[in-house]
Amino acid sequence: MDKKWVFESLVKDDKDTIGLIAYALYKNKKHTLATSLRKEGKAEDYIQQQVQTFHDQTLQNNSLGDYRETATNFLNKIFSELEDDIRTKFEKEKAQLEKQHQKNVTNEKRKLFQNIKNYQHANRAWYEKLGAWLLSGIPGLASSFFITCLIIGASVLLITEDKRQDMLRSLWAEYFGIQQQAPNQPTKPTTTPKP
Repeated sequence: MDKKWVFESLVKDDKDTIGLIAYALYKNKKHTLATSLRKEGKAEDYIQQQVQTFHDQTLQNNSLGDYRETATNFLNKIFSELEDDIRTKFEKEKAQLEKQHQKNVTNEKRKLFQNIKNYQHANRAWYEKLGAWLLSGIPGLASSFFITCLIIGASVLLITEDKRQDMLRSLWAEYFGIQQQAPNQPTKPTTTPKP
C-alpha cells in the first residue's frame, strides 16, 4: 500500500495559499504533539509511533477540511486586520490632507483678496483716494472738521457783514462758550434812587 502524504492531500498546487497554510497548521500541530511527548520524557520510538498515528488519523478522519477551514479563517483574520490598519492610516492621512488643503485654500483666498485690494488701491483715481481718505476712520474726523470749516466759510462769504458778525458771535458762543458783547449796543446807566 502506497503511503499517503498529508501535503498532497491538503495542497492542490504551488499557488494554493489556503492549502499551504493548512499544511503549516498541520505540521505545527504535529510538532506540538512531539514536543509535549518529549517534555514528558517519552522514548523516541514511542514519540515516532504517536506522530505516525496522528498522521494516519488526520488522513482517515477527514480532518483535512478542518485544516483548510482554519487556514481560511486565519487568512480572513489577517486580511481584516490589514484592511483595518490600512483604513485607519488612510483616514488619518485623509484628515491631514483635508486639513492641509483647507489651510492652503484659506491662505490662497487671503492672498487673492490682498492682491485685489492692492490692485484696487494702486489703480484708483486721485478723487477716489481722496474720497476714501475722507470717509475712513481717523482721517474721517479731520475731514469732517475740514468740510464743516468749508461750509461755514462759504456761508460767511455769502452773507452781509452785520449778519456775518452775528453768526460768528453765535458760533463762538455755542462751540467755544465765549460770550462777546456787541460793540454797537449802548450800555444802560445804572441809576440808584436817591433818598
